[in-house]
Amino acid sequence: MRDIRSDLQDRASLLEEQINAHEAQFDKIVEQLRVEHEGRLEDLKAEFAAVTKLMELEQRRIGNAPAPKAHAPQPQPQPQPAHQSAHQHQPAPQASQPPQPLADFLVRKMSEVGAMSRDDLRRLTMQEGYFADPESAERGVTATLLNVVKAGLIRQLPNGNFAPATVLDTIRLRRAM
Repeated sequence: MRDIRSDLQDRASLLEEQINAHEAQFDKIVEQLRVEHEGRLEDLKAEFAAVTKLMELEQRRIGNAPAPKAHAPQPQPQPQPAHQSAHQHQPAPQASQPPQPLADFLVRKMSEVGAMSRDDLRRLTMQEGYFADPESAERGVTATLLNVVKAGLIRQLPNGNFAPATVLDTIRLRRAM
């Protein structure tokens, strides 16, 4: 019989090298993920700071204009050129205290109704009192939709409409993280 101890020793050395190589590769992947994670967190924190700053500016802007809202019930009895403008001003007092964040409202509405266009969502937000005028509604809804799509809570369809995220989209998002 042949002595196979040297063959076994060679095999053990080879396996030890493979183990070390896999551990090194694992450490490299973990480091890469850590760097990507920190970079993503920095991006999100910067975006959060920007949105917070915008919210503060908007709050100051809205805070400077409470007098027209307080006087809004008085001008309503006066003749106005269109009754629609009076109805557009009525939701404005609700805008100071909407029942839920705009992103949550949009996601909930799409879950209830299904796919909706940007204009439909803008009209809904104005009806619910999130915005007083169409320009701010357009800006706010567009920015919120982009962030909610980016977060993976909804998706944009090829025709431009927005729809709730599918289970498959959610699974893909979780795997990507």
